[in-house]
Amino acid sequence: MKRFFSFLFLLISYQIVYSQNINPLVCKTDSVQQAYWVDSVFNSLTLKERIAQLFMVAAYSNKDDLHTEEIATLIEKYKIGGLIFFQGGPVRQAQLTNYYQSLSKVPLLIGIDAEWGLRMRLDSTISYPRQITLGATRDTILTYQMAADIARQLKRIGVHINFAPVIDINNNPNNPVIGTRSFGENRDLVFKHGLAYVKGLQDNGVLACIKHFPGHGDTNADSHYTLPVIDHTANRIDSIELYPFKNIFSKGVASVMVAHLQIPSLEPDTLLPSTLSNRIVGQKLISELGFNGLVITDALNMKGVAAHFDAVDANIRALYAGNDILLFPGEIERTINEIHNHIATGRIPEEIINIKCKKVLMAKYKAGLNAYNPIKIENLYADLNAPSSLVLRRRIIKKSITVVHNNDNFLPIKRLDTLKIAYIEIGTNKGDDFREQLELYTSIKTFSIDPYSSQNEFDELLSLIEPYNTVIIGYHSISNRVSKNFGITTQAANFIFDLSFRKKTVLSLFGTPYALSKIPMPSSLTGIIISYENSFDAQNLTAQAIFGGLPVSGKLAVSANGTFTYDTGIELPNKIRLGYGIPDELGISKEVLEKVDSIANGAIATGATPGMQILAAKDGVVFYNKAFGRPTYVSEYGNDIRMLYDVASVTKVSATLPSIMMLYDSGKIDFNSELGDFIKLKEFPYKASLKIGDILRHQSGLAAWIPFYINTLTSLDPSKPLWTEEFDFDHPYKFNGKKYASRFAYPDPKFYSTDSSSSFPNNVAYRIYSSISISDSIYKWINQSPIIEPGKYRYSDLGFLYLQRVIENSTSKKLDEYITPLYKRLGMNYTTFNPYKHFDTDRIAPTEFDPVFRKQLIWGHVHDPAAAMLGGIAGHAGLFSTANDLAKLMQLYLNDGVYGGERFFKPGTVQTFANPSINDENRRAYGFDKPVYNGPSPAGQLASPLSFGHTGFTGTIVWADPANNFIYVFLSNRVHPTAENNKLSHQDYRTKIHDLFYQAINNEGKGN
Repeated sequence: MKRFFSFLFLLISYQIVYSQNINPLVCKTDSVQQAYWVDSVFNSLTLKERIAQLFMVAAYSNKDDLHTEEIATLIEKYKIGGLIFFQGGPVRQAQLTNYYQSLSKVPLLIGIDAEWGLRMRLDSTISYPRQITLGATRDTILTYQMAADIARQLKRIGVHINFAPVIDINNNPNNPVIGTRSFGENRDLVFKHGLAYVKGLQDNGVLACIKHFPGHGDTNADSHYTLPVIDHTANRIDSIELYPFKNIFSKGVASVMVAHLQIPSLEPDTLLPSTLSNRIVGQKLISELGFNGLVITDALNMKGVAAHFDAVDANIRALYAGNDILLFPGEIERTINEIHNHIATGRIPEEIINIKCKKVLMAKYKAGLNAYNPIKIENLYADLNAPSSLVLRRRIIKKSITVVHNNDNFLPIKRLDTLKIAYIEIGTNKGDDFREQLELYTSIKTFSIDPYSSQNEFDELLSLIEPYNTVIIGYHSISNRVSKNFGITTQAANFIFDLSFRKKTVLSLFGTPYALSKIPMPSSLTGIIISYENSFDAQNLTAQAIFGGLPVSGKLAVSANGTFTYDTGIELPNKIRLGYGIPDELGISKEVLEKVDSIANGAIATGATPGMQILAAKDGVVFYNKAFGRPTYVSEYGNDIRMLYDVASVTKVSATLPSIMMLYDSGKIDFNSELGDFIKLKEFPYKASLKIGDILRHQSGLAAWIPFYINTLTSLDPSKPLWTEEFDFDHPYKFNGKKYASRFAYPDPKFYSTDSSSSFPNNVAYRIYSSISISDSIYKWINQSPIIEPGKYRYSDLGFLYLQRVIENSTSKKLDEYITPLYKRLGMNYTTFNPYKHFDTDRIAPTEFDPVFRKQLIWGHVHDPAAAMLGGIAGHAGLFSTANDLAKLMQLYLNDGVYGGERFFKPGTVQTFANPSINDENRRAYGFDKPVYNGPSPAGQLASPLSFGHTGFTGTIVWADPANNFIYVFLSNRVHPTAENNKLSHQDYRTKIHDLFYQAINNEGKGN
């Protein structure tokens, strides 16, 4: 009799709710049709089938045929109402869903736990960040957009209800099961983001299910394994734990999941979990709080219930308590029969089942199951992995990155020239993406250690990093479980503590903020960054944040420890260096970029060059940075973006010109300065009067070039001339497209030696050293060269050899000594003259096999003969670099002389050199080349008139466009194995790719 009255109370509660509150399961636009469909389906069901509608059974798409047959039997024989899918794959799940739906009398309600997207359960799908990451963004729009995209994916795969979001307030750091699944510890934060998540799902046709009522945040146990206790007063629970539930209930959430908890203040029977408690479900949730959406149990196989109750007993108690759907129930046949018997014997009113069944049918209609269509398998993977989803994921992670400590404003890192940086990867091979992105900003030395390494191994690591003054620690082995000390081992914690007093140390934690509580005195560190997860995007974007490639604005959603509490977060608002992104982040057409790939591969296939690097950046973000081919046509290993290329005449705008610009800013030089002001040219007054501006614009009248090395060759057979006009047996080597060189040509011992000495200090090539006086000889030959038509454009290397002397005489430093500090400050650590001194040859692309002068493959030494004679350092050629390094310099130019938080040139200087106010027939600016629109152009035809850059003989180009805020870098070794190969220029590969990038950034050609 006592049980009957409790059921009567429950029935009355239902009636009150139905009569007074808006039902979130009612369709606003077609409620009449909904009611008709629900009644018609309901009336077609037997009592047992109505009972079966309340069962949502666990299904897997990674199990065998026996499991599939078991589920099929439950559908066909017992007419269960729904399935909750767990682990598996998307195609297999879609196929099973279609199969199961085809067997069902009433379309099945399909559910899944997709709190952070389908990847929570299914492989080959997108994993969004956990909810704590969303809380750190403080951006509910991002939460809405993520939920909306998850809804799109769920609908695509035939899922109707997402058991999300978690709106538990995680105010207990020792919670073993909620943790990062919560939006945070603040009730308003959880409510706002929880509501945004609910709206994102339901606005896009997927039912939301907030969980875990009445709040699982302040527990020390996991209900999967035991029955956690919430030992708070009813008032405390009402004001904290229930706060987000009550507020979201009023906004129309479709369903709520009830947790397995022991809550003495709400249910005095300490053996009765909240799921099975009528006081908590029937009275508190339904009657008192007025919730009349679907009430769903947490999985009934969890130990919080299963360890204390028989499956049938638990199922019946859950329904009697007020739940509408039993999730992951056992003993389905027995439960259906038992409930049927209870109704037949009057122990429970049939109306209770009828109301629950109709609620389930209403939910099915709201989910669109009145017009069910099978899932289309075609393009399923692509649809579930849309580029827009990847962009949104990166936006969330980017905005969540949280700097909680920044001593002396060390972050973002500046003055790279003063730092020797070591990166310590804690978690072997788990931080590769972090390291690779760090290396795009500067040179670092990587050390790796497992957190469970011995104390001796950590001590040894301390010794190894002694030469470094700055350390970046990536802790990549964070655990979400307090039982594992959040992944922080004692020895690792002690190591970090010790290191913080020895070096400038930046700690980046890739996981839960609670891990910070296990680090002794974390405030002694120079900087601390929380990145919430160890994904590729988190590592990639965190490295950018450290060096200022993106702004930082995240705030802690929970208190990490007593110092770094809720809402801690130091903003780093300024982007000071290049960022790195994916094309879709910038709205750039990937279809066009695929054409770039095709042209690059085609150039290699046709023998235009064995390999190349191509980089493109828009609005200060590199969106394309690829390497193609191999160093040589027969190399066993491929190129990568770290390969150094001989950039040839790009040296002019990458070494000589910035040096001139610095001298210009210091007042030591101007465009009207004469060459004789810097170089002793009394015997050559017509050279002394040449103006620096005319030299920079290639209109001084100097000859294009002089093959100096010809003057330094002799013949092993004096009877044979060094050169002939026609090919013959003794003159097989074509030279400059016009003459043929003798096979007996040989470097004259007067100018060269096979050994280095004070008399022969300049390394020309392997075992070739030029005379100490070679520089004087070269400049004598330049001085003696004629001036032809001054004022008329004629491209000349000789002028930049003169400018080298101008720089060196003005600064009392060699060109490389003067310019290298600029490279170091920019992080251009892979830009250098004579790379063989600093890098292994497998990091350097070879150039020509020189059969005449050096008689060897040029590998690690400069290709240009004049630069080689000068020891590899010259004003017109000699520099080696990577596309990534050169992009930094070009971005410096686009930024009007600012990069990395420093100003290198005065405001307006770059504009003066790149776009001078000159109106004449010479297209050249001061040092920079400019586009041509009525003939062959160094740049693409779509480059703006404001754009500028330079090309190089080895098959290179750098180009910046202020009008489009766009950078293009193309590096190749097209001169390998012979400089006579002109396919790269004849086929216009560089300019074709340049134009394709313009089409891409303007989204032209999309879909072609």
